[in-house]
Amino acid sequence: MCWTRISDVYAFCGDADKAFEWLDKAVTYQDPGLAEIVRENLFDKIHSDPRWLPFLRKIDKAPDQLAKIEFKVPPLQ
Repeated sequence: MCWTRISDVYAFCGDADKAFEWLDKAVTYQDPGLAEIVRENLFDKIHSDPRWLPFLRKIDKAPDQLAKIEFKVPPLQ
């Protein structure tokens, strides 16, 4: 089951409580959809919710966590 798909419907409809309920299930069941959550516009309505940033921290997707990722690309030969 894709728990993030259910949560994004609730988020899009503005039901933050249900969205976070399903996001917690997504974490519990290691939903691969969590990898794309930062880019997913359907969650825009809950970005101002005080639970959003702590949730992103919980899944290592908070802006400060993502900013620490270093990308090293070898030079072209």
